Amino acid sequence: MTQKYLVGQRFEVGDRVTRKTIFSGTEDFIKRYGRVKEVLLKENRKGTSTYYYQILWNDSKSSEHAQHTLVKAIS
Repeated sequence: MTQKYLVGQRFEVGDRVTRKTIFSGTEDFIKRYGRVKEVLLKENRKGTSTYYYQILWNDSKSSEHAQHTLVKAIS
């Protein structure tokens, strides 16, 4: 039987974040920066709980992202 464990929460409300860059093409990629608006704990089909974050981007749009797709913004 596999153990279910929760990876620690990486971000707090108000933290400045950006999405991880997954493209390695030659085209310019415009990075978006945003702030964590809300922290959500969701369970997947296997029953494992993971953190999701509601992000308010600098362009005033908001979206929800899994913890593994975000990194803290340096600049």
